[in-house]
Amino acid sequence: MEQIVERKKKPVIKIFLLILLSVIFIDFVIFLMNKFNDKLPYTTTLITMLLVIFCCSYILIKYFSKYSYTLEEDHLVFHRIIGSKRFEMLRIHYSDLIRITSNEEIYNLKKPTYKFIFDKNPDPIYIGKFKYKKDKRTFLFSPNDKLLNHLKKAMNMRSEKNG
Repeated sequence: MEQIVERKKKPVIKIFLLILLSVIFIDFVIFLMNKFNDKLPYTTTLITMLLVIFCCSYILIKYFSKYSYTLEEDHLVFHRIIGSKRFEMLRIHYSDLIRITSNEEIYNLKKPTYKFIFDKNPDPIYIGKFKYKKDKRTFLFSPNDKLLNHLKKAMNMRSEKNG
């Protein structure tokens, strides 16, 4: 079972301003680096390429990516989707899940280890807690009712097997 979560509204003006500021910043860096161009001719080109890659990657990840929540046979898997590519972000075995609670506890949460939601998320937010080696980590996500029910059933089956 899989759920894909994407940003409801893309802030077009904010994205445009971010691109514009990135171009101005890169242009300013090129202007500064041209003073050293005689001594280090490839440095300006290398720095420019790295800045363009960083800025484009940031904008793609921040505003054009999606999240996928997948329930496999024994795992809950989170992916980031950019275009047609999937990048696995987290894989949790059902036996490592401690609990999943609603957003009422979100205010008591310091900072989650993982965040699989977008800013200004209109859907209900859930907090998951799981064991990782000797530590406990948390994640935020917003599953639909169907996925949440399947996940709770998988957790109950796990606790019945262990109990």
